Amino acid sequence: MYTLKRQGAFRTNLLASSIIAVSFHSVNSFAQEENSALILEEVIVTARRTDESVQSVPVTVTALDADALREATITSTTDLQQAVPGIFLGGSGGPQNPLYVIRGQSKGLIGTTSPAVVSYFAEVPQPAWGSAVPQVDMANIQILKGPQGTLFGRNTTGGAILYAPTTPSHELEGYVGVTAGRYDQKRIQGAVSVPLIEDKLAARIAADVNKRDGYTDNIGVGGDLDKVDTEALRFSLLAEFGAFTNTLIVDHFESDNDGFNIHPVSVFQPSGLNALGVVDDVIAQVDGLDERTNTSAFAQHERNKRLTVVNRTEFEFTESLSLLNIFGYQETDLDYAPNIDGLGTFNSPVMEAALSADPALGPLYVPGSAQTSIVKARLIDQTKQISNEIQLRGHSFDDRLDWIVGYFYLKAEPDGAGQINSTTVFQTQFQFNHPVAGLQTAYTNGGGQHFFLTDESEAIFFHGEYDLTDSLSVEVGLRYTEDEFELCLGSDAVPAWLGSDPVLFDESTCRNGDTSQILNSAVVTESSDATTWSFGLNWQATDDVFTYAVLRHGYRAGGANGPIFDGDLADYQTFDPEEVDDFELGIKADWNLGGIPVRTNLSYFQGEYENAQADLAGGVTTPSVCTEGVTLTPDGDCDATDDPTGGAVVLNVGDTSVSGVDLEVVARLTNALSVSFNATVQDADIDKIYDQDNAFIASRIGGAIPFLYFTNNVYQANINYSIPVEGFVEELVFNANYYSTSEAVKGDTEIPSYSLTNIRADLRGVAGSSIDVALYVNNVFDKEYGISSSISSRPLGLDSFVYGPPRLWGLEARYNF
Repeated sequence: MYTLKRQGAFRTNLLASSIIAVSFHSVNSFAQEENSALILEEVIVTARRTDESVQSVPVTVTALDADALREATITSTTDLQQAVPGIFLGGSGGPQNPLYVIRGQSKGLIGTTSPAVVSYFAEVPQPAWGSAVPQVDMANIQILKGPQGTLFGRNTTGGAILYAPTTPSHELEGYVGVTAGRYDQKRIQGAVSVPLIEDKLAARIAADVNKRDGYTDNIGVGGDLDKVDTEALRFSLLAEFGAFTNTLIVDHFESDNDGFNIHPVSVFQPSGLNALGVVDDVIAQVDGLDERTNTSAFAQHERNKRLTVVNRTEFEFTESLSLLNIFGYQETDLDYAPNIDGLGTFNSPVMEAALSADPALGPLYVPGSAQTSIVKARLIDQTKQISNEIQLRGHSFDDRLDWIVGYFYLKAEPDGAGQINSTTVFQTQFQFNHPVAGLQTAYTNGGGQHFFLTDESEAIFFHGEYDLTDSLSVEVGLRYTEDEFELCLGSDAVPAWLGSDPVLFDESTCRNGDTSQILNSAVVTESSDATTWSFGLNWQATDDVFTYAVLRHGYRAGGANGPIFDGDLADYQTFDPEEVDDFELGIKADWNLGGIPVRTNLSYFQGEYENAQADLAGGVTTPSVCTEGVTLTPDGDCDATDDPTGGAVVLNVGDTSVSGVDLEVVARLTNALSVSFNATVQDADIDKIYDQDNAFIASRIGGAIPFLYFTNNVYQANINYSIPVEGFVEELVFNANYYSTSEAVKGDTEIPSYSLTNIRADLRGVAGSSIDVALYVNNVFDKEYGISSSISSRPLGLDSFVYGPPRLWGLEARYNF
């Protein structure tokens, strides 16, 4: 974090979001020496698994320290989007299941795709689903852009996000904070470090309880949406005995709310809505809802429970040789049920006629009781994961060579029910007269697709940097990875009238093919391997100018679709790995322009992707495509029960490319005023589409989505003004942040561009005490804006967006000791 100091005075902070190097900081820091000259302070990051100056790191890395996180009012994973231009967060099922997107690379919205961007907690890779990391007592967050693998955990083609919790200290210290805000927000958080054995053993306990009412009025079934109800507790133990250091972290997190706002924005014709005879009713409902009102067809929910255990062991054999081992264990229990079309129910004359004519239901069916909803979903993911990374680090050849050799292992497997995807299209609820039980409610469809995935990844890697001269070095990384997965999957065998909730059972039921609970079950296996590498040249041209050029070859594993396909889709049961060749050229420089310190960081990047993995939507059987003479259904059988889960097929669409520029400019104009401007400008192309033999896929391949939520331009400007206030507070710090993004593209859907303004004022050291007080306002102008697309399907006839928060304000108080 940049810190600006005046002799005997105060520290000031600036919300300075940056794309290259330390692209964003809520505080830009400068120091003033005794001669009153302002200089840029050194910023230390760990982007290459060691402490070093950010201005001499040959990678695009964004760093936010604890103060920066506070001043940006970051309380959840998704808050990072406006804090770090060039990344996208959202679009995969709500705040507790974020979709990380960097340089157009992400993961499939459905199925078993490996993420192109991996998040890490204390350097342990997080599960692909339910990967929201609680923003509690964080020391820093770093975002690395571009292919990773020779230095961090799993192979990725987009980047890595590193969450570093605060470690215990050997002094008694900590803080307690409370927040009160709009929509009855109540938050209390705190942490304390306790020395147990002087300079040898220390513990830290951190806790956070955050509650807020929902800001979206739900006039349908269930409670108001977008509320917050989270609890987090973390215990850390640090042991330091000579050359031996061990850090143990146990982290528990729970979140439980009534779902999030999804708002329908477009109706397409002709579509399945016409076939059901409900298109006019749908249009009327869409026109009658504003962006802060939802009419849910059922009681939604979003729940996440996480347990994370990390043990980090370091041992120094000599000053030039050390050993590091990082062990991780995680349990994730994610369960969310979103009303993904954002609509209520409708009276469908088509379904009414079908039910009345059904020989099994006709005599029992209650006329006029049929209520049809368009698309409803449920996802349950119960997974446990272990990982271990061991590194041998050293310095050789008179310290001219810094090197790391390591081995990485990860295994994720089902924990209980594994993963269940339940997406029902044109679900109809109705009543019938049961001869014994009386009047009952039933559904015309229900159940879900069950995935029991065991995913294993092993790798050996080397990374080294050799100083050719005092200013020029060469950097080389090499990694060999093997990925294997075994997947048992199938469909619910639950009779439709028992309801739409999926039935929970364990993996043995799937493997045994128990047809009383699961149908169409089978085991799919897939393996892949790759050698990835990086090669770079680093030149410290002067003390203040650093340039670098790096070539990287990256990879992410293949995966599988569900349920078990037959017919025309059989060849698309699995998909191949994706590989990328990436080039990045950067220059980082500090200047003094007439006594004004200025920092400019600029980089150019270009990635060429082969076998690009893409989502293909619309894989559902609807009445409009199963009429006589029309057979263009996903697998050609006009049977909706074996359609792709969620209507999405992940496949290798072809070859793609991404290129762009990242820019950061920071200036200290006066002792009190600092400003910054940051930008990401990028472009993406589908260079080649592979031949597809399947008629359904060939007809829709142009709508495949290899780039989820790709934005061409993102800009951010920041102002920081900081002054001492004698007799009242030590300092007053005012921050203003402006964020603007172009359209976010998802296939045929464009989420409109928007801009946001956030402000915050901090009073440090109130009345000479250790109490800080802050007032913040996010989305100052109360703009209504879409942040992701929930559903976008021309065949179904709907486009619905997830909307961002309205104006939110809060008052914080914190006591430091």
